Amino acid sequence: MNHHLEHSSKYFLHSSAQIMLQSNVVTGFLFLVGIGINSSTMLLGCILAMLSSLAIVEIFQYDSDRAKKGFYGFNAALVGIAVFSLLPLNLISLFLVIFGGALSAFLMHMMMTKIPNIPPLTAPFILTIWTIGLIIDFWGISRINQGGNVAPLSTSLIDLLSGVLSGVGQVMLQGSWLSGAVFCCALLCSSYKTVVWVMLGSATGLLVAITFGFSHESATLGLYSFNGCLVVIALIDRYPDRYWLIFFALLSTVVLTRGFEIVAIPAFTAPFVIATWLSIGLVKFRTNLSLQNL
Repeated sequence: MNHHLEHSSKYFLHSSAQIMLQSNVVTGFLFLVGIGINSSTMLLGCILAMLSSLAIVEIFQYDSDRAKKGFYGFNAALVGIAVFSLLPLNLISLFLVIFGGALSAFLMHMMMTKIPNIPPLTAPFILTIWTIGLIIDFWGISRINQGGNVAPLSTSLIDLLSGVLSGVGQVMLQGSWLSGAVFCCALLCSSYKTVVWVMLGSATGLLVAITFGFSHESATLGLYSFNGCLVVIALIDRYPDRYWLIFFALLSTVVLTRGFEIVAIPAFTAPFVIATWLSIGLVKFRTNLSLQNL
């Protein structure tokens, strides 16, 4: 019993840490704290979805090493949070959280086993939450009213810092600078360099959005920044000396986020996934081109 409880706890903590591509259980715990201080309902969705993904892992006997590292659970965690960003807490939303957690684990398994050369990242989350969005619209389920009055972003240092921290918070759909600050503290448990890069990624997304005159409300909420936070984490260890590539990926996430806004499709972390895949593909293309010229 105690062994099973310990296994489940580590699964949850590693899964939550993997949302920002980390493997530290303390980081994972603080991520959950950061979610909970802003929304207990989203924390509930996060845990239920991870539990659902764990059930799928156990039933179908997926790779235990990958499961221990949280690879099957972090997309589910995002699904659980996202469902309660769209719907109020009720039986329908609880069912969708459980369904989404299971589906994301299945999609993650398919991507890791069928196309191992392409990192899945948060693609299973995106596909799952878009599917859930279609279900919500098809059945005419009432969504949460997400409108609100947000003060225009000023250029004061405090407001800019708040916008940067909000960008970090939005990685887990938390529109709160305080959650972002907790997430940064969590990342310190893994690597101070990661915190620096995440802050730079969020700040770059914010400043690019302001420069191009994109929605100040979205900029204030960190919606142009959080994909940049993820893309720098994904690429800086893979390509530590290619700063041009990091900057290209950051710009790409902002442009892609704006593109999704224009076509009225919820972006979630799709700009991060697309920009990362494009960057990896670009590096492979340049490498192959160089080899051909030798």
